[in-house]
Amino acid sequence: MAETTHKEEYTYQVGKITFIVRPVYKENGESMEDILLKLMLAELEPA
Repeated sequence: MAETTHKEEYTYQVGKITFIVRPVYKENGESMEDILLKLMLAELEPA
């Protein structure tokens, strides 16, 4: 398996949950912040 080097790493904590985000792509798409925000908001929505 190929080893990758992560130049960026972001850590976010929401309550007791810690998210560690390592961006893999940056071309033509949503920012990592937008994607992470959508994921966190989806977790808060009632089922």
